[in-house]
Amino acid sequence: MTSSELVLATGRTPAVRRRRRAEPDILTAAGARISASAARKLGEAVPKNSRDARATRWRSYSRWCAAYDWRETEPNAVLSYLSDLGDRGHPSKTLEAHFGTLRAMRAIGDTALSSAEIKACQLVIRHRAGEEADDPLLEPGPLQADAVDLGELRLMVRTLDRTTPRGKRDAATLLIDYWMAGRASEPARLNLHDVKITTVKIEDASGEKTAHPALIIKIRRSKADQQARGQEVRILAPADAELCPIHALREWLDLLADDGQLTPGPLLRRIDRHGNIGARAAGRHTKDPLRRGGITADTVTDIITAAARAAELTPTPTPEERAVAAQTKQEALAAADAAPTAEEANAILKGWRSGVRAARAAVRRITGHSFRRGCIQALLDAGNPPELVALHSRHSLRSAAFDAYRKKKIPWNQNPTLSLGLAA
Repeated sequence: MTSSELVLATGRTPAVRRRRRAEPDILTAAGARISASAARKLGEAVPKNSRDARATRWRSYSRWCAAYDWRETEPNAVLSYLSDLGDRGHPSKTLEAHFGTLRAMRAIGDTALSSAEIKACQLVIRHRAGEEADDPLLEPGPLQADAVDLGELRLMVRTLDRTTPRGKRDAATLLIDYWMAGRASEPARLNLHDVKITTVKIEDASGEKTAHPALIIKIRRSKADQQARGQEVRILAPADAELCPIHALREWLDLLADDGQLTPGPLLRRIDRHGNIGARAAGRHTKDPLRRGGITADTVTDIITAAARAAELTPTPTPEERAVAAQTKQEALAAADAAPTAEEANAILKGWRSGVRAARAAVRRITGHSFRRGCIQALLDAGNPPELVALHSRHSLRSAAFDAYRKKKIPWNQNPTLSLGLAA
């Protein structure tokens, strides 16, 4: 007998102690059993925004099935639902998003779409994209956030009162977010020890080394890093103190130190109307106890949009305009509800959505993504190699998202028609 062989002990086998869980096990849609802890982690592994979006899309699909007497698992139900979305005026990108969610959910529920259904759904989406391109009343393509350039960033920062706690925090938020080409969630999730102010030596063309202040930001995880491997962003301080993220960060850290809050925790913290900071601030805090007192991605977006409106880069809807928009929506929904056929109802909703989309396309849209787009375009326009810019923005060079940020317009001084000698 070798040492690796197992020998059964003589005598009675000891009884196995069965443990009860505080939370009962979960049955999946396919009938398999998993623990409640595993089920919770599977859910939380997907970002909350993605979970919420998927739940909203499935709920919309379920309501459509109930309204039109389809079973959720019935063949061609998803295909017919996507067609109806297009008939109601939803853009092709919305159809794509719903298709991706429903296809995945049906597969999880062991009622996967057939290859013929998948192909048919893709053709319906393509048909809707063609309708958008042919519509003379709409600008084709998705409504994207407009980029904010450095001049507009300066105007936005100047709207802040940087002598106040809120002004110092908002300036740090805006400038850190811009220079890191951040998604709104990334500065919101930074902890105090995720940022480091340092000095680096840069060698110039003559070989002489000059000291420059620099900022190193550790991003623990993000939309493109679901494995939480971590990414590092390096920023050299610009010469202009007004737009310098290091200068703004130092002012914010000095404020935290004076308030006795230079302690581990979120870097950017809540501030109530009385000037209380962090966990001491009044109001509803985040559900995550580790982030208590910190701001959220929604806060970052609110800071950006508020500064853009204060700088008059985007219009501020008047109460009258809001009231008219709300009334128009209610009238469209009521008319669609009273329509005798589904086709007439869809036509009413499509007309209303087309009007809303045209109105939104007619004005600038500065959102939480405008800083990311603006920084990437500014870095590319400055002549930086795309591979370095993509590394800074945490993109793959083959990423379709990064490709969309790049301007594909020929500069006027390099326009090939200039060589014909016919330009005025």
